[in-house]
Amino acid sequence: PMTDDVTGEPLVQRSDDNAEALKKRLESYHRQTVPVVDYYRKKGIWYGVDAAQAPDHVWSQLSAIFAKTSH
Repeated sequence: PMTDDVTGEPLVQRSDDNAEALKKRLESYHRQTVPVVDYYRKKGIWYGVDAAQAPDHVWSQLSAIFAKTSH
């Protein structure tokens, strides 16, 4: 069995930690998020940031958005 790198404790897999559960969670996330994004996009106050990039790049994008929207 796999163990925690720090404590050495055995890792436990949750019963809902599987591909089907993940698919359902992602579908739910998108179903609930898309209407919110659309609402704010129509109001002109939605800004997208790709958080899968390097932290410095993400922070740079966020800072630019904050600078643009601060009054």
